[in-house]
Amino acid sequence: MGLSGVVSEQASRVATSEAIVDVARTWTYEEAATSIERYSAALRLVGVKPGDRVGVHFNKCAEGFIAMHAVVSAGAVTVPLDPASPTRRLARICNEMDIAVVITHKPRLKSVRALHEALPLRAILGIAPEVFDQENQSVDVMSVEDIDALDPEAPVAVSPDSLAYIVTTSGSTGEPKGIAHTHQSGRAYGDMTVAQFGVNSTDRVTDISPHHFDISTFSLWATPLAGATNIVINEAYQRLPASHSQLLEDQAATIWYSVPFLLQQLVLRGDLDNRNLDALRWVHFGGEVIPPGIIATMMSHCTNARFANIFGPAEVNHCTTAIFDSPPSGVGQLSIGTPVDKTEVRLVDPSADSPEGQNLVPGGEVGELWVATPQLMAGYWNREALNEQVIQSVDGERFYRTGDLVSESADGELSFHGRVDHQIKVRGFRIEIEGIEADLETLVQADGIAESVVVSVMRSESGEDEIIAGILGAQPNFDGEHFVAAAASIVPTYAVPTRTVLISAAVFTGSGKLDRRALRETAAQMATELAREVL
Repeated sequence: MGLSGVVSEQASRVATSEAIVDVARTWTYEEAATSIERYSAALRLVGVKPGDRVGVHFNKCAEGFIAMHAVVSAGAVTVPLDPASPTRRLARICNEMDIAVVITHKPRLKSVRALHEALPLRAILGIAPEVFDQENQSVDVMSVEDIDALDPEAPVAVSPDSLAYIVTTSGSTGEPKGIAHTHQSGRAYGDMTVAQFGVNSTDRVTDISPHHFDISTFSLWATPLAGATNIVINEAYQRLPASHSQLLEDQAATIWYSVPFLLQQLVLRGDLDNRNLDALRWVHFGGEVIPPGIIATMMSHCTNARFANIFGPAEVNHCTTAIFDSPPSGVGQLSIGTPVDKTEVRLVDPSADSPEGQNLVPGGEVGELWVATPQLMAGYWNREALNEQVIQSVDGERFYRTGDLVSESADGELSFHGRVDHQIKVRGFRIEIEGIEADLETLVQADGIAESVVVSVMRSESGEDEIIAGILGAQPNFDGEHFVAAAASIVPTYAVPTRTVLISAAVFTGSGKLDRRALRETAAQMATELAREVL
């Protein structure tokens, strides 16, 4: 079975159960299924055929969930479009994927007008024609009222190998890459997570991430597969941690899934001492490193919850899990756990000449993580050369070369050490940026002296590379010299920062994670300018 019609299937079992909750209203499974089937009918009415790519362009809201499922139920391929992206980038994605139809809503009116002018589009669903007010009426515009008047149409039958959704990522080049998943890979992910975490119809799952970010697939697919309730938490609540935690209490959320930075903000500013979060039974986090101390503090406020570090690039959805039933001890970054069900991993020597994946590193050594799983993507959209590079056949299994550097302990636990493409050399020593950042995070969190730290490199006047620590959200008592001295006790001598710079404002990616690449560039630029002032 695939992903087409999963909400309709649940509607036949639990029609009156809550399917989606947001600040505006609540949908039962029956109401959500009817809305999905009407949007699916509208898509077919404007000429969308199985396999066509359809853009979904929403701010964070329940209607975005309905639109994503409607596209898949029509047998088409849903492509969530980042609401924060400029028109030029969105137009490039739509051109590359031949997207001619977009589902949207009124808050994205200005953006979709600009997108139509750049392309143009063939049809736009979700905005009234008179509101769209386009002089060139070559585009077919259909309002929500018109869609609601349509007769619902049953989901289209699809094969497991048919594409279901494509999420885009800029990768290291800045160029959009489409990660194309099939009904089989998406369903394998949903079924695996439902089984691993025991998701059931009594659960109330938070839906935080924008749909173009891969973490959203948990609430998008796993939640309806289990007949659970999807609680949509929009951007306003995410910017106000105290309101966010109040919503968790009011909605009696049982599963909370987020990027670590948001979890950190909840700990620091979420007024948790005045919240009752006893309903939470799982707290999931993933996507970036997080200090163990933050997890320990959150655990003290969620005494009935188990904590899970979710690891896996969007290409494989989710490949390892580390579960914590008690506060993690020690310093540095948390384990990424062990492979999930039906998933095989290999740690391959990244410097080996042979690309066949047979050059495994010895136990305890760092190697590139290769993953074979039924959750693996079909491939990158229109990137055949790249697909041949990153997807390798080993003993008849398709393995994805993640580019992540990982080691395995004697008891089988995996640890993340950074990226192959994020290694730097300082005085002849090879350093993984993320690994050093994770170690230094324990310092800035220990005494609450700052929110986060990024590591960058600056070329000095003498021609040597120097490590710079960019401190984000520093408290008034922050002492750069003390920080550098303390760093010497937890990182190798060659990785100790030579200086610190204070970064005044956080920068985020479209998925809500800290934009560490941008912050590293800022830190290096600030350090270079300060060095010039001294000279």
